[in-house]
Amino acid sequence: MSRWAATQWQEQPRLFLEEECGEQVRRERTLGIKKIGILGATGVVGHAAFQTILSRTNDPILLGGRNLEKLSELFTGTDGRLECQQVDVCNEEELHDFCGRVDLVINCAGPSKQIVDKVAVACLKHAVHYVDVSGDEHLYQQLLMRKQEIEEKGLLFIISAGVYPGLSEVFPAYVAENDLDEIDLLEVFFAGQGGFSLNAAYDIVCSIEEDTGWGMSYFKQGEVKKIDGPFHRNYSLPHPAGKRDTYPVVTKEFGLMTKQHKIESAYFYNSYQSNAILNQFVMIKALQQYKTEEQKRASAKLLLEQFETKKPGVKDFTMFHLHATGKRDGKKVRVFSTLLYPGDWNRISGIIAATVAHLIAEDQNRKTGCFFVAEGVSATGLIDALREQQVELMHSIMEMK
Repeated sequence: MSRWAATQWQEQPRLFLEEECGEQVRRERTLGIKKIGILGATGVVGHAAFQTILSRTNDPILLGGRNLEKLSELFTGTDGRLECQQVDVCNEEELHDFCGRVDLVINCAGPSKQIVDKVAVACLKHAVHYVDVSGDEHLYQQLLMRKQEIEEKGLLFIISAGVYPGLSEVFPAYVAENDLDEIDLLEVFFAGQGGFSLNAAYDIVCSIEEDTGWGMSYFKQGEVKKIDGPFHRNYSLPHPAGKRDTYPVVTKEFGLMTKQHKIESAYFYNSYQSNAILNQFVMIKALQQYKTEEQKRASAKLLLEQFETKKPGVKDFTMFHLHATGKRDGKKVRVFSTLLYPGDWNRISGIIAATVAHLIAEDQNRKTGCFFVAEGVSATGLIDALREQQVELMHSIMEMK
């Protein structure tokens, strides 16, 4: 036997055992989630996710961030379950080392338009469940190309597990599941006031460049339709939002939710805490102030300045308000419902992502594959869990004559 052949014969059993061990680890991870990792832990979103996991589970937590000293200052001594690790998501070696040490990753790092699928791909390689507080239809399409591998490894990947998109689809799905057998008309309004991050503003500028979503449109039987007639509405929302200018815009995530629940007509209206924000959006789009990286960052800073302007006397809040008409037990009814969180959208985004992770960890019959949050977890289960965490739900149903 030649020296080369002898080496091959000796190496093959070892390689086979490594593959078997890898498969065993993957099987164990699909059955039980024992350790949760949070990336971007030093930001407001990541910190809220950490606090939620800490209070709702007994699982060990691995926190990742670019600045290990800052991580240690913020979190050391918080809990014996906690461990910190330096991770730059753009550093492949650091990222893979982090993902290889946990069973589920909550990605709160940004900007998501620069990270794209880096974290998701690392999670897939190490057979780790994945929850992304951001993400949009572009990330969704990229991950769908890996759908077969995700399912074969028994994994669940959830994206858009934040406020908008995210809660913007989960809330109407909750109403569809619990209050109406059929929905003829759905109108959802979003309002809020609070802090904003530069990463979030950067992602918005990139979305303007990509022309994500459809403005001045609605969904009719799951298909995008242009609104025929006036589209701008001045609408009085419940306190603390009050009277606001609202503008219709729909996304792929919202459309999938309407199709899943067979909603005849569905509208989504965004509102802004000041008209200056809307004007800034218009200027960025009209002047195409996103052609270079320098322009994107400059436009993001301009948006950030506008979001920092707050209505005097109004504390931070995040609100979804909806009304729907349809049938319940054969009778024509109208539903009015308001979901209110007494804090800004950054904190509630972290709470949502962590609550989704907790639901995944607790569900032994979880789905496998890649989904937007309203498809991947129970809307009822998520809203019920959020109501235990300062989120208020005000609800009324009346019969229509």
